[in-house]
Amino acid sequence: MAASPNTPNLIERKQYMETLRNLKDQNIIKVITGVRRCGKSTLLEMFAAELVKTGVEEGQIQFLNFEDLDTLALGDIYRIHTHIKERLVTDKMNYLFLDEIQNIKDFQRLVDSLYIKKNCDVYITGSNAYLLSGELATLLTGRYVAINILPLQFFEIQVYRDEKSPNLSKTESLAIFVIEGGIPEYHKQKKISQRQADHFVRSVLNTIVEKDIFQRLKISNKHDFNKIIDFVFDSVGSFVSPRSISDTLRSHGTVVDKETVSKYLDALCEAYLLYKVQRHEIKGKGLLQTLNKYYLVDPCFRKVRLKRDMRGDISHWLENTVYFELLRRYKDVYVGKINNLEVDFVVTDDEGYTSYYQVSWTTMQAETLERELSSLRAIKDSNPKYLLTTDVDQNPVYDGIRKLNVADWMLGSK
Repeated sequence: MAASPNTPNLIERKQYMETLRNLKDQNIIKVITGVRRCGKSTLLEMFAAELVKTGVEEGQIQFLNFEDLDTLALGDIYRIHTHIKERLVTDKMNYLFLDEIQNIKDFQRLVDSLYIKKNCDVYITGSNAYLLSGELATLLTGRYVAINILPLQFFEIQVYRDEKSPNLSKTESLAIFVIEGGIPEYHKQKKISQRQADHFVRSVLNTIVEKDIFQRLKISNKHDFNKIIDFVFDSVGSFVSPRSISDTLRSHGTVVDKETVSKYLDALCEAYLLYKVQRHEIKGKGLLQTLNKYYLVDPCFRKVRLKRDMRGDISHWLENTVYFELLRRYKDVYVGKINNLEVDFVVTDDEGYTSYYQVSWTTMQAETLERELSSLRAIKDSNPKYLLTTDVDQNPVYDGIRKLNVADWMLGSK
């Protein structure tokens, strides 16, 4: 099943492509993870096409999608292994792309067997953190690298703008992105109709919940699980704990103990729908164990599931967007606490340097500006401090705190 993917008019995803280029032919398994429909398969197709352009023969590439019935019809791991082995090109490197491989029983043993062959460069994808847990992590310790793929960034999504729509300012474009996110297919379908785009997102979310969560964890009480999804989707960016969620649901007539809530939250994170962010005590330089925040990998899931106007809370959703931009750029991202004040984000780069970020849609009102600055002013160290807003007031500096236009800051990630 050799592949020569046709990839016209696709977004390159430069950051991820560069990572794959650097890992090419390295004796390590490349594990690409991320929420469904964020672009994992497309990324591998583009990389495979690039290999062909650089001189790799098409016969050296095998691309198997384990959500395709034709691939599943090959049988168990032994037959799949035989199928792949028979098509290997002798005395040349073979590039094996195994998409959504967690759908095959005992896939860990298949991956390990392919990995130990000297002329196989193995790439696998999965839509659930289960891929990196249990036997695979044990069997392949030190022999794989995980690459987490996120939906499109602000600058990348511009390719899907409707040519017939009026020219939008950066702030107007950002407002749409903050609410609709960066799932590529959503924006393709939106060009046909909003209804079709929403239907697509609803079907993806249903697949994640049913296939990646209900079936895998054998959850029988779907009513309670859906209540928790609705609650956490409506509380994105707020401090919550399993106990606080349990108590709130109980007050509304749904009884779910905190242990079950914790299990369900972990399941949503393992499906890459939610990302859990711990609190960092800035003075004590340690992590707090209670009250975390959860950010939603793409706001379109909330928009479609809860069917609410998100513009009234756009500053909150801007915070969600900034979190994922920071996650792309930095090694560690936390939410901060200094005295009784919150700092939206505390980040640490690969060299160990720390910086702080506060986020607000606008701070043109004096009281809003002072409120946002107060948290950063309370931090007495000399690390960089930034206030991100949509204001266009020439990047002023307040007591060493730089105010930046958030759209320009995001576009600077090119």
